[in-house]
Amino acid sequence: MDKMMEFLKYGSHKSLGILMALAVTLIFFSCDDDSAGEEPTSDFERTAMLESVADNLIIPNFETLQASVATLSEAVNAFTLNSTEENLVAARTAWVQAVTDHQHCTAFEFGPAELFAGTYAEVIGAFPVSEANVEANMLNPGFDLANSFARDVRGFFTVEYLIYGNGQSDADIVAGFSQARKDYLLLVMNEIKTTVDNIVSEWNTTYRTRFVGSNETSAGSPISRYYNGFVKDYENLKNFKLELPAGLTAEQEGPEGDLVEALYSGISRDLVVEHFQSSLNIWDGLTRSGTQIVGFDDYLDSVVGGPELITATRAAIGDIEEAIANLPEGRLSDNVGRDEVRILVDELQSNTANFKSSVVSLLGLTITFDSGDGD
Repeated sequence: MDKMMEFLKYGSHKSLGILMALAVTLIFFSCDDDSAGEEPTSDFERTAMLESVADNLIIPNFETLQASVATLSEAVNAFTLNSTEENLVAARTAWVQAVTDHQHCTAFEFGPAELFAGTYAEVIGAFPVSEANVEANMLNPGFDLANSFARDVRGFFTVEYLIYGNGQSDADIVAGFSQARKDYLLLVMNEIKTTVDNIVSEWNTTYRTRFVGSNETSAGSPISRYYNGFVKDYENLKNFKLELPAGLTAEQEGPEGDLVEALYSGISRDLVVEHFQSSLNIWDGLTRSGTQIVGFDDYLDSVVGGPELITATRAAIGDIEEAIANLPEGRLSDNVGRDEVRILVDELQSNTANFKSSVVSLLGLTITFDSGDGD
């Protein structure tokens, strides 16, 4: 499946339709050529790893997001009740914090994060937004967001579109915030909050026990799903946040800056930094505050060939960090055609084989999604 088709999974300018959405969502469960061999001999405690990441990384990150989403919900409610420029700025400040925290949860797309219309990242984090469809939906009394498969009319980046606008002044946004606009903003915000609340609740009640209850490495096992979420999220950073906006796929004629994440706020570059830090935390076994927990590098260190792969991967990560640091300041949408963006895409791609092929081979895991990269 080519990358433009895969792009429809993460967000699209056009409404997908029920059949397309179902078909695309199911692609996650198909297998590609990156399958594991026999489980390697190792005394590594996988259950201890799962407990460590559940209690110190996954659940705390979702709880942090839950808190920032609650703050955003309050700010949105205040703005709809009293639509002033001051309250608009407050809503934007809360949105930036929530969408930053969101970057640290997108890899955990399994279990409670599997939603009606796709995974948490695909639905609540979908971009770009279809402005035309959003505008049409808010004027349609019969529109049912809860039962819609359309991803480009909901989530964090639809909230962003509504509170940042597209080129309007703050005064114009406030003046044009009709009751229909307020109602739609509240509708989308309520879905985000309900979704995150449900994810946290399920992790803290039933799913944590299931997650740590099996130390197998087969496809569908907790550690396999965790690793697949990590790798897929890493590739989403490369494919959708950088490569597509930069116009680097075979289907594109040139850069398309309007495909970046966070187009309206202009914080796309900051979110790239946060997203990669989240990937690094999973790999190295670090909490957001920098506390050491159990990472995949620790798991690798217990198998033959693992230390050598760790060394190679850390060198590749150093190159990625340097390329990220070299990204131009300012709006990524204005800079996607720059060489610095292409270099970062190349560095991320160079490391893909480490994460997607070499690690799964050494650890006996299985990649169960198809990114279309051919790696």
